[in-house]
Amino acid sequence: MEDGTQTELKQIHEHFRDSLLIDKFDPQLEFWQKRRLEKTQSETSEDSIVWNVFRSFNQIDRKLWIEQLFYKAFQKEFSHSTEQIEIKLWKKIRQPQSLAVSEGKTDIDIIIESDTFVWFIEAKYKSDISLGHNDNTKRDELIRMIDGGTNYAKKRDFYFSLLILDKYNSPMGFRMVNEYKDSTEKVIGLLPHRQELPMLKCVSVFYWKDIQTLFKTVYLYSKNKYERYIADQASYWLYDKIREDN
Repeated sequence: MEDGTQTELKQIHEHFRDSLLIDKFDPQLEFWQKRRLEKTQSETSEDSIVWNVFRSFNQIDRKLWIEQLFYKAFQKEFSHSTEQIEIKLWKKIRQPQSLAVSEGKTDIDIIIESDTFVWFIEAKYKSDISLGHNDNTKRDELIRMIDGGTNYAKKRDFYFSLLILDKYNSPMGFRMVNEYKDSTEKVIGLLPHRQELPMLKCVSVFYWKDIQTLFKTVYLYSKNKYERYIADQASYWLYDKIREDN
C-alpha cells in the first residue's frame, strides 16, 4: 500500500501532466516528481508554463524564434549561429569551487545554449526571487545563477534573463535585475571569489506576454503545418493563462 507521501506525489504528478500541452508522456517527467512535491501551487504552475512554452519552442525551427526571443529579452541583435542550439529544462549546475560557502547545486529553469553562448532563464509566474540561500543569506537567487552560469559557460558568452508575469508579482526580481543589468562592477562586487567576468554579456528582465506574441509571429511566418499548429496551440494557451491570472 502506498504511504501518504507517495499518494500525494502521484496526485501532484498526474495534475501536472494534465496541465501539459506537449510531450505529456516524456520519460523525463518521472525524474521531476520529487521536485514538484516540494513546490507551492504557484511554482507548480511555473513548471507547467516552462514545459509548455519551451518544449513547444523545441519543436520549432530555431531560426523562426531565437533571434526574436533574444531581441525581446535584451533589445540587442542575436550575434550567434542559429545552428546546434539546445534547450535544457531544470538542469542542476555546480557553483564555482572558489566559493567560500558551499551551496550545493543550483536548479536552472531554462538553459538555451550552443558552442558559443549560454543563456540562463529563471522563470517566475506569480512568485518572486529568493533573497538568500540556506547556506548563504547574502546571495540572492539572481547572483547565485549568474555566478553559477558564468562558471558553467566557461569561455562562452553568457546571458541571464528573469522571465516574469509582471513587476507586481515579482517586485524584488524586477528591481534586482535593473540594478545588475547596467553594472558588471556591482555584480563582481557581490562575487568576491571572482576576479572578473569577461563572459557576462547581458542581464535582463522580460515577460510572458512577449513570448505569447512571439508564438503568434511564428504561426504567421512558418511554412510548416506542424510548427504552425504547435505555435498556435501554445499562443492561445499562454494568452488564456496570462489573462485569467491578471
